[in-house]
This record gives sequence, C-alpha cells and structure tokens, in this order.
Amino acid sequence: MHTARRACAAAVLLLAAPAVPARLARSAGLLTAQGTAPLRISGTLRSAESREVVRHARVVADRSISVESNEEGVYFLALAAGRHRVEVRAIGFAPFDTTISLTASQTLDVMLVRSQVTLATVAVTATNEQADIDPKSPEMSIARLDVQTLRQVPAALGEVDPIRSLTLLPGVSSSSDFTTAINVRGGGSDQNLILLDEATIYNPSHILGFLSVFNSDAVDDATLYKGAIPPRFGGRLSSVVDLRQREGNANEFAASATLGLLASRLAVEGPLKGKGSWLVAARRSYADVFTKASSDPDIRNSVAYFYDLNAKVTKPLGEHGMLVASGFFGRDRFGVGDQFGAGWGNKSGTLRWNEIVRDRLYSKVTLAASNYDYRLTFPIGNDSTQWTARVKSLDLKIDESLHLSPGHRLEFGVQGTLHGFSPGEVKPLGESNLARKKVPERSAMAGALYLGEEREFGERWAIRYGARLSGFVRTGTATVFRYANDQPLVYDSLLGRYEPGAVVDSTRYGAGEKVQAYGALEPRASLRFSLDKGTSLKASYARTVQYLHLASKTNSPTPLDVWEPAGPYLRPQRADQVALGMQRITPGQAWDLSAEVFVKRSRDVVDFVDGADVILNEKLETLILQGRGRAWGLELFARRQVGKTTGWVSYTLSRSEQRFGSGAASATTSAPGINNGEWYVSPYDKTHDLSVVAMRPLSRNWTMGTTFTLASGLPATFPESRYVVDGLILAEYGPRNAARLPAYHRLDLAFTRKMRRGELQLGVFNAYNRFNAQSMSFRQTKDNPLASEAVQLSVFGIVPSISYTRHF
Repeated sequence: MHTARRACAAAVLLLAAPAVPARLARSAGLLTAQGTAPLRISGTLRSAESREVVRHARVVADRSISVESNEEGVYFLALAAGRHRVEVRAIGFAPFDTTISLTASQTLDVMLVRSQVTLATVAVTATNEQADIDPKSPEMSIARLDVQTLRQVPAALGEVDPIRSLTLLPGVSSSSDFTTAINVRGGGSDQNLILLDEATIYNPSHILGFLSVFNSDAVDDATLYKGAIPPRFGGRLSSVVDLRQREGNANEFAASATLGLLASRLAVEGPLKGKGSWLVAARRSYADVFTKASSDPDIRNSVAYFYDLNAKVTKPLGEHGMLVASGFFGRDRFGVGDQFGAGWGNKSGTLRWNEIVRDRLYSKVTLAASNYDYRLTFPIGNDSTQWTARVKSLDLKIDESLHLSPGHRLEFGVQGTLHGFSPGEVKPLGESNLARKKVPERSAMAGALYLGEEREFGERWAIRYGARLSGFVRTGTATVFRYANDQPLVYDSLLGRYEPGAVVDSTRYGAGEKVQAYGALEPRASLRFSLDKGTSLKASYARTVQYLHLASKTNSPTPLDVWEPAGPYLRPQRADQVALGMQRITPGQAWDLSAEVFVKRSRDVVDFVDGADVILNEKLETLILQGRGRAWGLELFARRQVGKTTGWVSYTLSRSEQRFGSGAASATTSAPGINNGEWYVSPYDKTHDLSVVAMRPLSRNWTMGTTFTLASGLPATFPESRYVVDGLILAEYGPRNAARLPAYHRLDLAFTRKMRRGELQLGVFNAYNRFNAQSMSFRQTKDNPLASEAVQLSVFGIVPSISYTRHF
C-alpha cells in the first residue's frame, strides 16, 4: 500500500505541475523571482511541556506567507532560498519567533512553550503579533473550542463538556437542559456527524442526555464545521464535530485525579520506551453508591451510573511517520429494582498511520470502527423481556494533502464504509411463554472520492473549492415489501389520518445483494477577499447528502436510537447552503469580530405522521413522510482576547421551517401532508439566541467565569378547543408547532482557585433559580374533572457544584 500511495502521489505531482512559461509559473507561485523552484519547510508543532501536537496554529514566514497546522500538528511552507523570519502563534502558547537560513528543503519541528501569565497583573496592551485566527484564510463557518479555555467556563455539576459548550457559539442550540443533542443552523441532531479521532459516535450522551460521553481529561480540542464543510467530510446534512483526543505526555509520567459531586476522573500518561507516548483516562459517576444507603427498598435496589474509558498510543515510525492507536468505551446503566433496567453505550477504535513524504505530501491512512448498542429489560405480567438493538460501522480512509507552492494546496482521497443496523430484538428471559420478535437487520455500503484545491491570488484573493462524489448501496439480507399503487403510506380522508398501504407482494434479497443504490456529487467552495490586513469578506457554498435517517419521534433524551438507511421508499436527504460573512481583527488583536448570514434549503427531510409507532416496526416506510426544509439566519460573534476580562458574545437571529405536502398520498385521495401542507417551524427553531461568556481574574489565585444565556422558547403544539365525552376531556390540537414555550434565560457562575499541585472549582448552575420550561402538557384538574390546566416541565432549578483536581 505504501508503494502504491507514493506512485499515486508522483502521478498527481506530474499532473499538477505541467510545463508552463517561467513568467506564468512565477505568478502562480511555482517559481521564485529568481526563476528557481521554492524550497520547502515542513514539520510538526508540539508542546514543549508534554510533546503533544499543537493543532490549528498559525505559522507565518516573513509576515506575509501564512499557513495553519493540521489536525496532527503538521505544517508546510514553500520559500525561496535565503534568510527568513518564521513565527508561530497558537492559543495558550507563548509566541515563537526565529530566523532561519534556507539552502535546501528541510524539516523544522517546533516546540511551543505554554503561556505563563500572572492573572493579577494582566493589563490591556496592544501588540503587533499575529492573531490566533487568520482573516486571510478562505475558511468560514468554522468554530474551534480549546479545552483549556473551557475549564474556566461554568460547567453543569462541575463536568466540562465539549459538546454542551458548543451551544455557546452562534448557530448552535439545544432543545433542553437535559440533552447534549445539538441543532446546527436549523438542522436536526441526527444531521450532525460527530467524530472522535475519526471514528463515528452515534449517540454522544450520558445520563439520558445530561452530559456528553467526552471526558475533558482526554479531549484536546473540538472543531465545528457548520457551513463550508471540507470535501473530506460527508454523510450528514448540517455539520461536522471533529474531536481529537490528547496524545499523552512524551516527556515524563504525569497523572491527575478529580473528585466532583457527580463523577470522579483519573488520567495517567507518559512516554513510551524509546519514542512516543500513551494516555489513559477514566471517569465514573457514583449515584448508585448513595442509593445503597437509602432506607427505601425501591431506591436501595435501583441502579444509576455511567463510566467511560479513553486510551491512546502514539509511536513514531521512521523520520517522518507516526502510528497512532486510540480507543473509547462508554456505558450507562439505569434500573429500578426488578421493574425496569436499561443499559447503553458506545465503543470506538482508530488505527492511523500518517507520514510526510518528500517535504510536500502529507499522507494518512485510517481504519476506524464504531458500535452503539442498547438493551432494555422490562416486565410483562409475571414475565420479563429484554430488548436489544445496535448500529455499527467500519471505515477505511486514505487522505492525501499535496502542497505544491506557497498558497497552493491539493487534497484528495478515497473512503469506504460498511454499515450494520439491528433495529431491535425482543426475547423472553428465563422460562417465559412470551413470543420472540426480531426486526430484520439492515446492511449498507458507502463510499466516496473527493478532490479539493486551495489557491491564493496575491494579497487579496483566496479560494478553496472541491467536490465529493459519494455513493450508497442498501444491501441484503432483506425483505422489501411492495404496496398497492407503490404507496407505503396513504391518506384516509374518511378517518382524517394516514394509514399504512396495502402489501401486495415482497422480494427477498440474499446477503450482499443490492437492494437500492444512490449517488451524488457534492460540490463545496469558499472565497475570501481581504479589504485590509485585518478585515476580510467571505462567501461559501456547500451541498451535503445524508444517507442515514434517525427514526426518532421526539427531541426528548432517550437511548432508543433506531437508524434507517436509505432504500427503495426512503430517499437520501440533500441540502444546499450559501453563506456570506465578514471577519475583522481589531488593531492589537484585542477583538475578533465576525458576522455571517446563511440560507439553507433541504430536500427529502423526514418527519413522522401523527400516531406513528417506530418501536419494533419493520415497515418504517409506512410511518414516514419526506418533505422540504429551509433555514436562514444572521450570526454575530465577538471575542475579546486581551485584557483582564476575556470571553465572547454570540447572537443568532434565525428561522427554521419544514413542509410536508401530499407527495406520500395515493392517487385517489387528497392528502394534506402535515399541517395541511403549509410551512411550519421545525421543533428546534429559536428566533433569538444570545450567549455571553466572560472570564476574569479576581486575585493571583482566583478566577471567575460566567455565562449568561437568553433564547426564544421552543415551538410547541397547544390545544385550541376541547370536547367532553362521557366525562372525559378530549383536546383538539392546533397547527403543529404554532405556539411557543416561555423565553429561556439562565446565569451560571464558576470560581476557580489555582494551587501549586491542584485546582478547586466552585460552581453554580442557574444562579438565580429560573425554572425554564422544557415542555408543556395539558391535563384535567383534580378538583374539577371538566376543567383543564397547563403543566410546565422544568428540569433544573439552582444547582451548586464543587470539584477538586490534584496533579501528580
């Protein structure tokens, strides 16, 4: 494989650099002003403290040529022979500045020292250093979170959560306090591709959604692509959340232990013999320890806890190669005596080899496996039954990045995925007479080829464009039903509701046989025009396609994820998004300001008819309608990076709507779709969403962090009238999502004390005890059965927290 990849790279080099006149070659950056080919500098940026890679840092030569280190800390520069000034800027690290004399292409690995700041003496000062974010880059609609910064931000029950923290950024929201499922630019939570070291995490939730599965001791950073998604990513409609685990300390053994109200954490790391590093991080909650001390037998016999384990090993191979192996295992357990039990969890593993080839090609081969499963145990009469389900995938990716000249880069690759879905199996436990039922498994294969190019044209213009050619094949073993008039779902005008279509035949497909195939071309492009050194205008376009659908009826937190692949009656979802924006970094880099407007149009999005029951249903096509979606909005972001008070403000003004017409109706009836075929707001639409994050030192050892959130209430469907039948009140509900819950607002506080070998954090979630509505239901009153009342569900009032971390 290594020889084949080098041959492929050589072919691309020949094709990408044909013979051209010297004048044209110089204008394109292929030759220097002296008519010679540029020399190349490549290397890896690492922390001097631990030798871990530093991602997304800016490397600047001669204050004019700027590049960014990639996800593995690797960078490339192309310069003329001679003396050059090279600077490196990274969030959380002291600036690096050196002068080199370049006579031949060479490797320059850089060790960065973490910033040493005495908090009590920080003052607002202007600086001529390069900013952490480069306005000259063509990328837009991207947000990155540094875990070190997040440790100063208030966290629910003291647990820093990278996924929950994303909701503090523009364009990202959640449907309740009790979920880590995020909605990006009007999309559903299943439209986000969540990757941990390039392995897919299908359900990133602990405690039914209260926390994510990502341990802050193991995660280094998180990057969110919400618009101009690079062509190497695909498979989801709205966004990509790319999380990378830490590599571990390659200099010396280190450990940390954290004790909190909700859970405790332990992380150990150190160097391998020779070269390389390793890291192991574990976390476990202990609510079950306290329930054992209860005098109530039901509570004493209950189970409620979660745990997770992260591990990573890195080993250099040769002069420029690296072998990386990482894994994740997480589990939740919940049960009430012999009445009910549940368990769910994720497993993932990644094996990656990356190498710098001939100072211009960065090559990477990745094998990643993912598995999400859940099981429920519940009584039926005097018997017990267990329900199990899972979704799994195996990915192989070959990614290449070819650096041709200053400001000119190609990226290309091939990807393949095997999918397996087990929607559900119910089987009796013990000597039971209950019947066993299993929904047939689904299988699929997916593949993609992609090619992208990034070019700079002088000081003002830069463009990044490319395309992704994706394919998807639904395979057997499978039984596909055929319905009358080819309509799996018909509208009964007499009953005023949708009904399953009549089955007239079925076709059986053997293992590996093609059931249905789809393909799509997904173009992506972004453009940058610089107004001056610190200000740029940007535009982007992206088409995305999603072949997997989450068969879920609600935004409520639940482990019961039923994924359904595209097939004969279920088309892939498609979306087109256009965004325009401006970014400005003020003099002295005190403020980073950005504004973006976006418009997104979606096709074949999924919703369910009223009364749909997806549990253990092998004919999901009889419950699903496919329609259109649209979203648009304005996103404003301001971040202060210099001074005693730092932080950011984000605001989103947006709209997200859906429309499901009569496309699923039979030819002989008039079907209204949903909401009479009219546009209606999606369940996760928020008109206004404001977040304010601030951090400030109070003394030499104490720091305060605060967040304030204000947002419109989520859409809801309320009854408009009622009927009384035999003493019972029957509600007549109005149009779907035509009403809204009350406005949401919350203030969180955190106080952190730094000590010589430890850190103490005191926190208050929902400091002024606001009971925010998560949902609204209606019921008969106890005193008067003929009267009804609205009942608001609120999850949290004020919640204090305390945690202590000890470093060894």
